[in-house]
Order: sequence, then structure tokens, then C-alpha cells
Amino acid sequence: MSDGTMHSTPSGSDRAALLERRLKRERNAREQAEALLREKTQSLYATLQKSQSAQKDLELALWASQESFWNWEAENDIMEFRSFSLHSESVSTWSGTLIELLERVHEDDLDGLQFHWSMALHGNRDRIEFSFRLNLDRDFQWVRLRGRVLKRGKAGEALHIVGTTKDITQQRKAEQSFHLMASAFASSREPMLVLSPDLVITECNDAYIQLIAAPFKEQCIGLDFNQIFIAEKVDKVQLALDKQIRFESKVKTQNGEIKVVDISVALFEAYQQTSSYLIATMRDISDRKRNEAKLRQLALHDELTGLSNRNSLRESIFGLVQKEQHFILVFIDLDGFKAINDNAGHERGDIELQRVGALLTAIFGPIGEVGRWGGDEFIAVLPNQNVEEIAERSERLISQIEEDAITVKRTELRLSASIGIAQFPEHSSSIESLVQCADAAMYRAKELGKGQAFIYESGLYESMTQQVSMVNDLRRTVENHLLDFYIQGKYDLHGELKGGEVLCRWISGLHGVVSPAVFIPIAEEHKLDSAIGLQALEAACDYISIMESQQGDAIPLSVNISANQMLDPEFPNQAMCICMDNDVSPEFIELELTESVFIRDEKSALRALNTLKDHGFRLSLDDFGSGFSSLSYLRSFQFEVVKVDKSLIQGIHQDSKANALFNGLIAMLKSLRIDVVAEGVELESYLPFMEQADIQLMQGFYFDKPMPYDQFLARHTTGPNR
Repeated sequence: MSDGTMHSTPSGSDRAALLERRLKRERNAREQAEALLREKTQSLYATLQKSQSAQKDLELALWASQESFWNWEAENDIMEFRSFSLHSESVSTWSGTLIELLERVHEDDLDGLQFHWSMALHGNRDRIEFSFRLNLDRDFQWVRLRGRVLKRGKAGEALHIVGTTKDITQQRKAEQSFHLMASAFASSREPMLVLSPDLVITECNDAYIQLIAAPFKEQCIGLDFNQIFIAEKVDKVQLALDKQIRFESKVKTQNGEIKVVDISVALFEAYQQTSSYLIATMRDISDRKRNEAKLRQLALHDELTGLSNRNSLRESIFGLVQKEQHFILVFIDLDGFKAINDNAGHERGDIELQRVGALLTAIFGPIGEVGRWGGDEFIAVLPNQNVEEIAERSERLISQIEEDAITVKRTELRLSASIGIAQFPEHSSSIESLVQCADAAMYRAKELGKGQAFIYESGLYESMTQQVSMVNDLRRTVENHLLDFYIQGKYDLHGELKGGEVLCRWISGLHGVVSPAVFIPIAEEHKLDSAIGLQALEAACDYISIMESQQGDAIPLSVNISANQMLDPEFPNQAMCICMDNDVSPEFIELELTESVFIRDEKSALRALNTLKDHGFRLSLDDFGSGFSSLSYLRSFQFEVVKVDKSLIQGIHQDSKANALFNGLIAMLKSLRIDVVAEGVELESYLPFMEQADIQLMQGFYFDKPMPYDQFLARHTTGPNR
């Protein structure tokens, strides 16, 4: 029986449609799943890319900061270090146990690192920061380790720690250099300052504080650097251009002292030129400047007088010659200075030079330059002056020099000056020849009697040149023993020959017969007189030896001895040796000397005379009566012979006063038991007066003139004396 429901069987088309719908649903579900998968894949890829980018950024940041990453896990106790480069594929790693790491730590830093690690490991702190020396390669490097505990166990022990390290070797070196520089800055003996760009003092060391005599440092900070100088200051423009300048200036200390300083200022720019500062170094060169000034003074000035020296004078003369400017050269030579130096001492001589220097400055200084040329010679260089006016000033100078007298051993010594004047360009156009012209004029003034000024005249230089030639010729003659030695006899009242005097004569091949009055002063001036005296003594001994050999008898001969020779400590022995070499007794030799030897050095003279007397020589005081102090020397030393100067004899036959003076003098000498020789007996009319005074010996042209020894010997062996 049917339930009323109708059942139908699907047709084939209905089944196809159903299958198609089912496939469509499955396809849609698959497409949705694929789309979801793609979305998830893309999201995952994007997340992965982002993670990789973040890792690369982290690695790049670590590289840029020059830091390395480290990681430690308690599970395996491995410490791993990773250092990154600009490219992530280049990674340096080191790994090892904590013990292996500690083995690479410098022993001086080991305790510190262990302490910090223990504090983090056992829960006392989560962070680690410590600097130490680590050797991961070949050499120890300073590293700064920073770390943080990420995970701890139930007991609080650290399980995982990560962090970074950085090589701070260069930083440490820089810090060390900075500390060294700071120490050097603070302890430097040279004053040093730190300045701001606008030259404000921001820091200074103790040496600077001492330099300016500040009581404390705060007084120096904040000052304008240029304000401390009272001379040259910092050139800001030049400093900006050159970055460093150096100059000299002066500072006034807080106690008022002025100091000369050498300053060096250098500009330093900070990192990336964001700021700059200045370092100033100062050096106190006050002592050096004083020494330099002293050296300049010594180089251009005479130390004794303070006047210009020869170098300075030559520079001045050269400058005027170069400019062809008219000027007058005054050459001053002191007369009598040697006697003052020898008798009053060098100290007194120096005082006199200083006095003359002051007079020169007062008279010539206002119109030119005055200097010491050398010894007792001075020069004044006077531009644009009138020669007559300069001659007047020169005479005034001479007069003022002569005002002061020096008394030495009862003898009055007085300084004077001979002055030569020459003009540029009238007298010469060169320095050397102009000085020579002034020098020649000065020597002409001396020849005219000293103590006067002379203006150069044509031909004077040639005359001086001749004098130089004469000096050189005389020196050659003396050195080669080419002088001639004549003899003039000494006679008694009966005309009998009783002795003789050996006299030097010079016959020059260049200058002819030169008078002793000319060449003897030249010899004394150029220290040839001692050699001439010894040669005269040798000639005397030689003549005595010849007389003894030819006649069996000889007469005593006298020889003139200069003051220079008598004061030579070697002379007594030299004289004795000459006598011994010629087998002549010293009693046949009479040594004649003038009172000048006593003026030079009385003590030395008396010592030499006593020695010669002990040797047996006869000693004679020559030119007695020509000076003012001869009588005092007769008391100081017992001379055996006195030669009365011819100035006391001339006129005795015509002047009663002259005769009375002569007789009184002779009577006095006889009372002292001194033999008397009267020189300059030229007229027969003198003889009665000689007899009246009872003169033992006479010498003069009345009896004979000086002649060569062979003529003298022939004269006195062939006939009477007259």
C-alpha cells in the first residue's frame, strides 16, 4: 500500500549538475586555502625580511660603533664573541669557556674582572661594566665589556648573559696622552695658557702665575690675553691665517717689574671643527735680552770708557763715506800716558782714560761720535763741521786734559794730547787712508812739541810712510847687528885720555846717516833699545879686549842703558855674561842711566843697580841737572859717577850766576865722594872754570868727536891727544 509519498529517481542530467556544484565548492575552498597560504607565506617572508633587516641594522650599528657582540650561556659555559664588518657575511668570531677567556686577560686586570663577573653571576647585580686588557690575537688590547643578565635560575643564578665589547686601546692611549699633556702643562717650567677663540684666558699653569707674580690663579683666569702686554700684542688676523704666530713682547708683573717674553700662540680645532681653542706658550727672555744688550755694548763700545770702539767707529765712517757726506776725523793720541801707567799703576792709567773719555764726550759728543781707537788713542767722527771750529775745540780739549796733575814719588806727571785733523773728501776718499792722514797729522803735532792740534797738510802721509819704513829698516839693522859703535874720549885737566864712551851710530842704506836724536826715540818706542844696549855692551867689551891685546892696557868705557833695559830683571845677568864671554872685568864697564828709570819704577831700579854694583860694574847718573829730582836719587843710591849735563856748563865763562851754580853743584858732589864728568866741553874758554871747580874728567868736542874705534885707537897711539 502506498504511503502517499512519491519517490522519483534522478535523471542523468541531475547527477551531472550535482557533481559540478560539488566540484565548484571544492575548487573555491582550494583557491581560498591557496590564497590564505600565499598571504601567510608573504606575511612570513615579510616578517623574515624585517627580522633580517633588523639584524643587519643591529650588525651595522655595532660595526659603526666599533663594538662586538658577546653571549654566554651557563648550560655549556661558552663565551662567544662576534665582530661585524660593513657586510654581514664577514663576521669574526671567537668562542671558548670562561676559563679560557680569563687566561687571556692581563694579570693586573684579572681580579677586577672576576669580581664584576661574580657579582652578576650570583644575583647581586644584573649589569656588568668593566675595562681590562685582553689578548685575543697577539697583543693586549684595552676593551670595555658591557653586559646584562637575560635569564636566571630558580636560585637566582645567571643562566644567560649577553652584551657588547669595544676596543678602547686608542681611547686609553689618548687619555694617557691627555693626562701626560695635562701633567706637562701643569708642571712645565715655561708659562703656558689655554685661551678661548676670543683670547680670554681659560686656564694657566703655575709657571705663568710665577711669571706675573700673581698671588693666586683666579686672578689670571678670565683676563684678555692682549691686556697683559705693554708692547706688541697678538695679531688676530695673522693668527687666523697662519694658525700659529710667534713674537716678542713685554709684560708688567703685578709687582711692577717689566719682563721681556717670547710668545708662541697656536690654534687647535676640536673634533669635526665644532669648536677651537688656543695654546699660548711664553718664555721669560729678560736675562737673554740683557745679555744680548751687553754683548752689543761690548761689540760696539769700549768696556773701560763706554765710548764707541773701533768697530763702531769704522761702521760710522763707512756710512758717511758711502753717502759721500762731508765729515771731519779727529785723531787723539795721549802724551805722557805710558809714564803714568808705569809709575802710577794701570789702575790710575784706566782712571785717566775714563777722564779723557768724559772730556771727549763733553766737547765732541754733541756734534758727532766719539770712540776709543785702541790703547791711548781716540777718534771723533764729526759730520758737517767747520775745520777751524774743530781745531778750536781740539785746543780746548788739550787744555782740559792738561789741567790735572799726578804726583808720583815726588814727581809731577801730567797728561797731554797730540791731535791730528783730517777731512773727507778733501784729504782722502777712503776710510783707511783718511785715518792714516789724521794719524800723520797727529804725529806732526808730536814733532812740533806735543800738546797741540795739527790739520793735515799735503805730504804728511808720505812722511809718515817714510817713518814706518825707517822703523822697519832700524829693526832689520838691529836684528842683523849692523849698527856702528863709535867712541868719544874722556879727558882730565891735563888732556890725558882716561876713559871713553861707546856711542851708537846708524848709517842706513835707505835713509843715509840717521842722527841718534832721531833713531833712539824710535828704538825706545818700538822696544829695540834693549837689543841696542846689549850690542853696545858687547862692542865695549870687544874694544877693551883689543886694547889690552894691542897695548897691554885698556881704558874704562861707558855704555848708555835705557830705562826699559835697566828694569828688565834679566839684564844684570846678561851684562855679566857678556863680560865673562869677552874676558873683561866689569870694573872696566861704566853703565850710564838717566833719572827716568827711577820715575818708572824706583824699587825695581834700585834692586837692579845693587845687583850690578855687586857684580862690579861702575854706575853713572847721566844728564845730572837737566831734571828736577836728581838730588833725591843721589840720596836713594850711592852712584860712583855723575855726568853733569851740558846745559849747566854752557855760559859759565860769561855768566857769574851760572858759574856759581856750577861750582856749588860740583862741591856738593865732591862732598858725597862722587866722581864728576863734565860733558859738553866745546870751548877752550871753559877749561879755567873746569880747573877752578877741580873737575876730574871732561868730555866734549874740544877734545874730540865720536869716531870709529880704529880711528880712535890710531889717534891715541900715534901722538898727543890734541
